[in-house]
This record gives sequence, C-alpha cells and structure tokens, in this order.
Amino acid sequence: MALKLLLVDPDSDWLKSATEHLQKNMYQVKSVTNGKDAQIAMYNEKFFAVVIGYMVQNHSAMQVLKFIKTNYSAQRVILIMEDENPFKSGETSIDKLIKIGATEVLVKPFTFEALSSVLEGHQTLGDLVSSLPQKEGTSEEVEVQMADENFISIKIDEFYSSKAVLFDIFIKLNSGRYVKILHAGDTFSKERLDKYKVEKKVEFLFFHKSDRRKYLQFTNYITNKIVKNVSISGTHKVDMLKTVSEKFSQEVLEAGLKPQVVQQGKEICTNVYHFIEKQDDLYKLLRNFHEADPSSFTHAFSVTLFASSIIKQFEWQSRATIENTALACMFHDIGKSKLPPELLNKRPADFSDQERALYQQHPQLGAELVEGHILINHAVKQIILQHHEYYNGTGFPGALKNSRILTLANIVALANDFVHIVIDKKVTPVEALKTMLVDKPLVARYNSAIFEKFIRVFADPGKLVKENILPSNSKIVPNRKAS
Repeated sequence: MALKLLLVDPDSDWLKSATEHLQKNMYQVKSVTNGKDAQIAMYNEKFFAVVIGYMVQNHSAMQVLKFIKTNYSAQRVILIMEDENPFKSGETSIDKLIKIGATEVLVKPFTFEALSSVLEGHQTLGDLVSSLPQKEGTSEEVEVQMADENFISIKIDEFYSSKAVLFDIFIKLNSGRYVKILHAGDTFSKERLDKYKVEKKVEFLFFHKSDRRKYLQFTNYITNKIVKNVSISGTHKVDMLKTVSEKFSQEVLEAGLKPQVVQQGKEICTNVYHFIEKQDDLYKLLRNFHEADPSSFTHAFSVTLFASSIIKQFEWQSRATIENTALACMFHDIGKSKLPPELLNKRPADFSDQERALYQQHPQLGAELVEGHILINHAVKQIILQHHEYYNGTGFPGALKNSRILTLANIVALANDFVHIVIDKKVTPVEALKTMLVDKPLVARYNSAIFEKFIRVFADPGKLVKENILPSNSKIVPNRKAS
C-alpha cells in the first residue's frame, strides 16, 4: 500500500511537478493550495507526512504547524522555505520552526530527488514494508550493467531479509556486471540465496548505495533481536554490530548528519549497550577481538566497543552514559572529513610540522560539525572535542590536564590509542595491552583509575579481586557520575 502524502503550497505548478515525481516513487499524493484545506484534509485522512510551503496563506503555514502540534503531535511535517531570507532577517530560525512543529526544514532550491530522500529517511521499518510493491513469489534473475561505485557489499552470512525483500540484491560477475537475484517486493527466497552461498560459493552480496538507509533500518532491527538472544554466539553479534556500524559511518560521510541518519546511529548505540550489558563472556570476546579488514569505518566501531566496555566497569555507569559515549565514538573522527585527503593518506609519524598542526585541528572541526544538532547533545560534542586530550597535558587541541578533561573523553582517548596499537602493530588485544603496560609515558596519558578499569575488561569478572591494580593519580570518586 502506497504511503499517503499531503502537499500544501500556493504554487500550483510546483505542486503538479512534485506530485508527478512522488507518485512515480510509489507515494499516494493529495495536494492543496492553502492552509485551511490542509487542515480539513488532515481531519478527514491520515498522512505519512505533510509537506508544506512557508508562504502558504488562508491559514498560514505557522497556523497549520500549531494546528498539527496541538491535534496531531506525531505527524511528520517537512517545511519548505522559498529562500533563507527569513533566517537572515531574524524573522524565524530552524530551531524555532522545529519547536513549533516542523520535523525538518528544506530550503529551495532543491531537487525532487532530495525531497524523496528526506521523506524516505523518515520512514519507519513498518512504513518501508507497507509501501513495497508486494509480489507473490520470486522474480526472474536479471543481469545488469552498472558502475561498481554504485554498489555496497555485505557478507552473504550477514544478510537478513524480511518476508518481503526490502531492496534489490545482486551478486557480482565482474567489474560493472551484476545479477539481480532478489527483487524489492519479492517474497524472500532462502533457496535462491543458498544456491549462491552453498553451490556457487558466493561470499558477498551487493545492493545500491541509494538503499543503504533501508539496510541500516532493517539491520538495526535485526541486530537488536540478535544481541538479546543468548543462543547466538557473541562473535556473530560483534560481527553484526561491526557491519552495521561500518555502513552507518559510510552513510554519514556521504549523506551528512541528517536527523534520520543520526537516529540510525543512536539505534546502533542502543544495540551496543544491550550487547555490553547482556554478554557474560564479553572479556573473552575482547581478548580475541580481530579486525580482518581495518578501515576508518571499522575503526569507529572498535573504539566504541572498547570504550563502552571500560565504562561498564565503573559503578556509576548507566545506559545513557554508555549510549552517549558510543555515539561520540561513532563521530569522534568526523572532523577528518574537513582535512585534505592527501593528509589522511599519510602516517602521523611522517607529518611535517605544518601538517601535524593541521591534523590536530580535527577534534575542533568535528565539534563544530555537530554543534547545534538537535539529536546530538553537549556531552557528545565535548567528547569529540577532547578525544585526543591526555591526562598529563600532552594531548591536543587544548593541552588540557587532569580534571579539566572529561572522564568519558579520557576513556575514548584510551580506547582510540589502544585500537591503533592493535591495528598498526598487527597484534592481539592482549599483546597490545602488554605493550601499553611497559610504556610509562603512554600510560601517563590516562587517569590511572580509567586504566585500571581498562585492564579489567580483559579479565574474568568472577576471578577479579576488588583492589587497586595501579597507584592512583585519579580524583574519580566511586558512585560519582562521570562528566
């Protein structure tokens, strides 16, 4: 069943063009030219989303927003601005419009494809399934030719589907040649998938980049079920979390910090929390953690996993603390997206003084990118800003010392350094820990209470003795909530 949209705009030509485009994208569209008719339509029908122009009159867009907030508070509303003049003049602001009732604000000019992308981003998993063109059975396989950069790969062992396939699935023949083996809307065929997995030894499946958000939504949903299932191995749970985190990081890089993208990140962090809390053999998984194909995308998850595990050791740990820190870990290097690509391809040891100074700006650049985001709180921003600050004052960008550094930021700094040692030296986590323990200048970077808890993440909780492992340079007080 097609999702229903209400378009409200005084420009009849724009309404006609938008309606034609959205209908081609499987939406059912009702359009009106004034606010009064919009309110009547909402009284009589239920809509997936309302797209309304700021210049609407009789009743005004502001009146309609207030009407929606009062009577239909869960309604998704995309507000269309003709230009940025109302923001520049101080007449209104995006924050004010969102408080009044807008879910998202778009400023012209934009393409109808951009509008479709925004609408798709607000679809729940239920919306995605209900809007599929349902077909009984399985469509014929089709060979297609398309550039490789249009596709994303996933391991065939880590692919899950609902009863109805949410998006087209392909196998790769060779560069630029693919076979569509599952069609969106088809009834999922495990037999067809097994044919390629078992008989033809296919290891990877592919889907269009444009379907990555659908993949994230469904995989987050499945991962939530998997991490709570005690009969599924911890290794498989880690692999699922790592895969969805990697695809999320790619989506952030290409789509930016759109609210619907950040929301998927928050759901990943919720799944990380449940995994950390429920996994009794977590210490074994951490001791044996292995990154077969390290990249900047998988690095973010590795830091998330170890930082969250350290926090779990503290008495003041909470769901909010772990989820906020996990989100900061996901975004901790986002400032690098503002650095020259040639700089990121060099090892820090090979930087010139000028390049090192530029590189050390990335925490500040990252904090600026998330500044003011409605779904990213101040604590997350501060962790991003301080994730290279060290307890002894040798970090950057502010050379902060001791208690001037957030406890959670110092935890992320430790996890970040540790993961780099594992990857750069190609050693196991236990070997990396031994390397750190004999490096006194390195250990001095961290609050000793944090480093003690870090050591404990690799130990069987049932065999731990409650005593300090290291002399403390810490002012952290038990039961005191972290910054």
